[in-house]
Amino acid sequence: MSHERRPSGAYYQDRTGLLSQGDVFLDVPLAYPTPADSIVFDEEDADAGRRFLSGPFETGPAILTTPTCSMRSQGGEADYAHPVRTLVPLRPVEELLEAGILDSSKGGLAQKRDSLLNYMFFPGDPSVGLVDSLALLYMPVTLHHEMVVANRVSQLTQDAACQLQKKLVWFSSSLLLERREFDPPMD
Repeated sequence: MSHERRPSGAYYQDRTGLLSQGDVFLDVPLAYPTPADSIVFDEEDADAGRRFLSGPFETGPAILTTPTCSMRSQGGEADYAHPVRTLVPLRPVEELLEAGILDSSKGGLAQKRDSLLNYMFFPGDPSVGLVDSLALLYMPVTLHHEMVVANRVSQLTQDAACQLQKKLVWFSSSLLLERREFDPPMD
């Protein structure tokens, strides 16, 4: 990645209106892919083969990655087109360092330049209890709107939302664009 620094201004602003890409949520079910404790067959649907999994999962902070334009109704109403939301977990930098997922030099690069492909750095926001964290771009969780809407605590500023979009393009395509070349619409 270039030697460009990550945006240094404010990352968060008060939440307003409908959900937008980059909204921050707390207490999101983070369905980490782990082996199921059990497989349960629904008696009524046994012939159809429906299976329900149960097992432990954590809740924690996450950031919305569903593009704003694909959530919002295109019919002119101020409403949603569908109830599907994709989020990625935000994990504390310290936790990732302690687990050996990152070493201190990579943690420093994330904070200074946000230059790790699979992660995006998010500075802490004491007003909502968020510590310096990394979004795990490789671990999306898809949930129903009703499971997350009440847990939104803030939205990203335009600079931070632009950084998120740049990171999502880089992560999904390996195409890295300089911030000065990357000015997507925020709707």
